[in-house]
Amino acid sequence: MVARRLHQGTYEATLDSGLRILIEEVPQSRSVSVGVWVPVGSRDDPAAAPGLAHFIEHLAFKGTTTRAAAEISREIDAVGGSLNAATGRESTVYYVDTPSDGLTTALDLLADLTLHPAFSPENVELERAVVLDEIRGHNDDPEAFAFDRFIEGVWGSEHALSRTVLGTSTAIERIRREDVVAHHRQSYRPSQMVLAVAGAVDVERLLDAVGSRFDSDFQGAGRGGSRTPPRFLEGRESLERDGGQVHLHLALAGQPTTDPDRYALEVTNTVFGDGTSSRLFRAVREDRGLAYSVGSTLMRYTDTGLWVAYASTSPTQGGTVRALIEDEFVRLAERGLDDGELRLAKSRLRGLFILGMESNAHRAMRLGTAAITGREILSPEEVLHRLETVSADDVADTIERFVRPEALRVSLVGPAT
Repeated sequence: MVARRLHQGTYEATLDSGLRILIEEVPQSRSVSVGVWVPVGSRDDPAAAPGLAHFIEHLAFKGTTTRAAAEISREIDAVGGSLNAATGRESTVYYVDTPSDGLTTALDLLADLTLHPAFSPENVELERAVVLDEIRGHNDDPEAFAFDRFIEGVWGSEHALSRTVLGTSTAIERIRREDVVAHHRQSYRPSQMVLAVAGAVDVERLLDAVGSRFDSDFQGAGRGGSRTPPRFLEGRESLERDGGQVHLHLALAGQPTTDPDRYALEVTNTVFGDGTSSRLFRAVREDRGLAYSVGSTLMRYTDTGLWVAYASTSPTQGGTVRALIEDEFVRLAERGLDDGELRLAKSRLRGLFILGMESNAHRAMRLGTAAITGREILSPEEVLHRLETVSADDVADTIERFVRPEALRVSLVGPAT
């Protein structure tokens, strides 16, 4: 197996099984981060079994065909590493951070967890109880509850992308072991997966170490069906719920992960609501003291996205904060950014990117996320170049494209005033 050089220090290879491998050498490091990405998340759950992808992630840690759960924990502790996983709406990732001499152990465990979970009947029942408790805790969290309601409203409760990652208690109670096994065999195929490694690693030695660990007897085309983009539903909604705060979400239609204007919109969002220099932070918190938590973020998926402003405040101030955020969207649409804001935003994003590259975990996450979403894998220098060359005209075009205050989706969840 021969690795292909993508750019300085970064390589790509493909196993006979179809597993795509991305490697970034960081010679000065003494640790390594390894992740396995599976392109299946809550969006891909069967309609009758929301939460299945997340349930499978949990069950993988309960034991494989060769290791009990306690053995998995002991092996990662023995090399001083950490092992974890996360399920999202479009993918599931299993990852290890370890000193460099723990690389072989990391590969062993990740291959075993992803390809050979045992799914024993007794562990299915044990972990079912754990996930049900996690769902109860999630539903008790006012901020999480408000976000779930917002997502259901902006994309419609029937669309797969609006499902919660955890699923519903009713669905989790009904999932059978056969459902788990079937979904795993369909979804966890090396030909669909990505292995990303960053840190103190040599390409040739890594490829030798991977060897046959990620071979699989899973045959066929894998996960079938295509994802259907949701339709953005503008409008306003309010849901009364007991609590000490009202939670506000105001959203515009955003962009998918591969959108060519993503750097310009990132810069625009930084000025608008990302950080303590942002317009939202100053208008709502610094100048008026109306909220502790306020900001905006970009949510990107393979075929859609959202630009979301969020705040939580006292019930008596909910209307005022909502109006202030709407006013800032209008101001952005009418006046755009000034040159000083543009320079400051690019400097902030440049610094955050450079600081992130000090982390092997961040490097591996950057590679794996790009690969699993179909985005081109750029060198750090190219990322910084594209960021630096965002112009005032680029930002103006992006604002014209995305900022439509009359088409906002507004969601308020909290006690009545």
